[in-house]
Amino acid sequence: MKRIFLIFAALAALVGFAGCKNLPTVQQQFNALCPTVTADLQTISISPLVNPAGQAVAKEAHDLNVLACNAGSAIDVSSVQKLANTLLPQLVIILNAIPPTPAFPSQAIALGLGTFGPLLLQLAEQVVATVHPATAPAAASAPAAASAPAVSQ
Repeated sequence: MKRIFLIFAALAALVGFAGCKNLPTVQQQFNALCPTVTADLQTISISPLVNPAGQAVAKEAHDLNVLACNAGSAIDVSSVQKLANTLLPQLVIILNAIPPTPAFPSQAIALGLGTFGPLLLQLAEQVVATVHPATAPAAASAPAAASAPAVSQ
């Protein structure tokens, strides 16, 4: 009975979203989130709650994020992949180890950064698809697929 209810709920959600024509594009989401992510990365890079190694990761992530935000359609796919696949996940781990405070909501920042990574990868796939349409899916997602854990059945 639960399974039937879950399937019905999923179908209802799909039908509901199918009617939405004003959902923001990946580029629009990226443009909206860039200033916030840049500010968060800047805060992490100077926070005394983060160890020096974590601050260095945040500084590198900040610099790559600023480049990505300012690049528009000339975005460097390898830099975006490094930011999304390596630096942001490292920062999420670092931030989750810090107890949140009102002045430094580490877990909220970690959640935001964790959400921004997949958005970056989608944007990179779109850039690759525009430049090299025939090789887009394989070229843009290869590092992400290589870093994904194997699923056994």
